[in-house]
Amino acid sequence: MVIKGDQTTEKILVTLDTKQDLSAIKLPGERYGDVVARLVRERKQQDYIAHLLNVAKDGDFVRMDSDEEYTEIKEEVRGSAPRDRTACTPIH
Repeated sequence: MVIKGDQTTEKILVTLDTKQDLSAIKLPGERYGDVVARLVRERKQQDYIAHLLNVAKDGDFVRMDSDEEYTEIKEEVRGSAPRDRTACTPIH
């Protein structure tokens, strides 16, 4: 284990084939640790998206319009929103 700055690093042994594969997907300026971190981050994103898609496919959802509290809040917001967008103050 090596401590560099504020990060602790550790060596990971890989086969020559794996090192060549990592080298092939390495972006300019990346270190091997950066490649591994990017691959882990991308995998986590893929897993999260797969989870969301699974929930969307198999989830038990209720239409929001059937919820009384949501309907009340929506009506309050509608009542307080300006009706004429040209009357709004522009954001610069």
